Amino acid sequence: MIEEQGTVLSIHDQIAEVETIRTSSCDSCRARHGCGHRAIAKVSNSNRMLMKAIAPEGLEVGQNVVVGIPEDTLLQASLYMYAVPLVGLVLGAALPSVFTEQTLFSIVGAISGFAGGLWVAKRKSAQEASNPDFYPRVLRINKTQVQTIPVVHDA
Repeated sequence: MIEEQGTVLSIHDQIAEVETIRTSSCDSCRARHGCGHRAIAKVSNSNRMLMKAIAPEGLEVGQNVVVGIPEDTLLQASLYMYAVPLVGLVLGAALPSVFTEQTLFSIVGAISGFAGGLWVAKRKSAQEASNPDFYPRVLRINKTQVQTIPVVHDA
């Protein structure tokens, strides 16, 4: 299970909007040294992200929670979003070269194969939009709330 901590901002129809700060997943990832996402997150001023998660009963706005998604779900979604368009691109470029040596057909085939792969990924995403297995879930509520002390400046 891939987990991230966040704060509940709102709850509507058993779906919680949770604000997270992207740090824990980047720090524990094996590919963090060569990852473009981590490099962008380092330079960006805002590492905050809003996500919708399935909320359990009794969840309240303002609580610190742990949100999680299963690794196999993330792997399957990544496969459709990255591998399917890439396979379409390669097949679209390779198949015309079997029948002709003109580069133009390979270029058009590569673009068409990539677009077809993106279309397949979009259709799969639309099919799984109502599947609760593809949504993050609030796994647990952190009992220790961080207390903030307001700073008052004298004018």
